Amino acid sequence: MKKSLKFILLFAMAVLTGIPKGYSDGPLDPVKVGSWTINAGMGPATPFFGNGAGFGPAMKGSFETGMWDAGPGVITLGGETAFSFFTYHYGKGWNESWVNLIFAARGGYHYGWDVEGLDTYAGVPLGIGFSAHSGDKHPGSRGYAPVFPYAGIFFGASWFFNKSIGINGEVGYNSTYANIGVIFKLK
Repeated sequence: MKKSLKFILLFAMAVLTGIPKGYSDGPLDPVKVGSWTINAGMGPATPFFGNGAGFGPAMKGSFETGMWDAGPGVITLGGETAFSFFTYHYGKGWNESWVNLIFAARGGYHYGWDVEGLDTYAGVPLGIGFSAHSGDKHPGSRGYAPVFPYAGIFFGASWFFNKSIGINGEVGYNSTYANIGVIFKLK
């Protein structure tokens, strides 16, 4: 998992910092009051239950709208949903798996640095998660399906290639440790 996380972070940094300004026709400050964005990404998931062993892929989607000017940036509100799956093989035929589904509200602070097409941000998601566990039938092993409060923190960046499409990456501790994907500006 550490290799995957390192690859995703290095790839995101290379893409976001390695593209010269001349290659972007994106907006100067992509997120403004009244703007709407939607994004989808994939990355290594955060284990909420179980022993934390194994690797779990996750898919996450979110939307945000610019609500208020705050100094040189914009405060946004929106929502996110995520799905992740973990499995671990202990050996001798004993396997466990966890499936997580998360729904959350999210708020962020976006700052564009006056660089064409660049948006950087940080924020927190708050919501509810559902986790289903299954394990092989061994003495003392049984499945459960807890509902849990969900909270996290994220730091992200987007690079818009034009007025409405770009790439997006986030790191932090929420439904994923890191994810990379696409972002669309709707308004």
